[in-house]
Amino acid sequence: MYSLIFFCTCLSACRSGEETGITISWNGKRAIGITVPDRLVGEVNADSIAQLLTIRLAGQEIAMAGDYQQTHRGIRFEPLVPFTRGRRYTIWLRNRPLCELAIPALEADDKPRLLAIYPSPDTLPANLLKVYFRFSRPMRESQSARYVALLNANGDTLRDVFLDLQPELWNADRTMLTLWLDPGRIKRDLQPNKRLGAPLQLGDHYQLVVSANWPDALGATLASSTTKLFRVSQRDSLSPDPDRWTIHLPKPETTQPLSLAFGEPLDYYLLTETLHVFSDGAAVPGTWQIGRNELVSTFTPTARWTAGQYRLRIENRLEDRSGNNLNRLFDRDLTKTQRPTDGKSYRDVVFTIGN
Repeated sequence: MYSLIFFCTCLSACRSGEETGITISWNGKRAIGITVPDRLVGEVNADSIAQLLTIRLAGQEIAMAGDYQQTHRGIRFEPLVPFTRGRRYTIWLRNRPLCELAIPALEADDKPRLLAIYPSPDTLPANLLKVYFRFSRPMRESQSARYVALLNANGDTLRDVFLDLQPELWNADRTMLTLWLDPGRIKRDLQPNKRLGAPLQLGDHYQLVVSANWPDALGATLASSTTKLFRVSQRDSLSPDPDRWTIHLPKPETTQPLSLAFGEPLDYYLLTETLHVFSDGAAVPGTWQIGRNELVSTFTPTARWTAGQYRLRIENRLEDRSGNNLNRLFDRDLTKTQRPTDGKSYRDVVFTIGN
């Protein structure tokens, strides 16, 4: 974190050309605060700072929310949401504009990238439930409705395809977004499905388009637009079955990966969370790597494998691309008896390395 001294465009409260000494505080590439010197503010009671000194987006009347602190350098303001690069802000003192401050824009080529769209395959089931978007750095939230579109083979934009969730489903650092196709249109016994039909139709071709205008948390837009082309296959109405998985075992005294072949593509994001390896009741440290088209996942241990018995623990919430998890179907017939479970939230598969 560091600070730089900037010059303000002086308004009525400043003499033309006066050096203000206002500083911007940075955390990486994010402007997270400003400090106004005491000489510009004058005598201010600590309890009255938020009423006497406000910061607004230039041309706006609503003050930004944030915290004020009196420091040895002046009054520091940290907005609830960091300042946007390339935007101008007006500092108001006692209901009069003190000066206007520009937050420096990023370099023209400093842009985020859309790294991947999941599911990866170009053939997807008619009851596809979720789509994931992985970005190179934190993105601005509540923007997907503006910058993500699903087009049919004629190039027409389809409406009411994605579930409008607010807030959107981002991971903690806002680099992975989950968009749900409308479950009400996927489940065949619900009114949205009967009235509008399923979002995806068997045999049809589609384009999933992400606009280059999508801004990240710093205000920079994507380096380019992205289009994913895919066709639709039949519905997936079976739960994943670990008994049908193929396990390729490593050799002892090596760090060769343990490899799992699922026989079908599974949910990308849940694969990153629901697979674990145990030995003698303790988790084995290591990393999982998801293979092409989400058909395979490999586990590489931090230390060498030792000969002995291990357990692959699979959380039952692991799903395929249609939301079918290990315990139940997403779109199941309510008149039929559900598969009995043992009450556990996981199942274990035992395997042995070495003799």
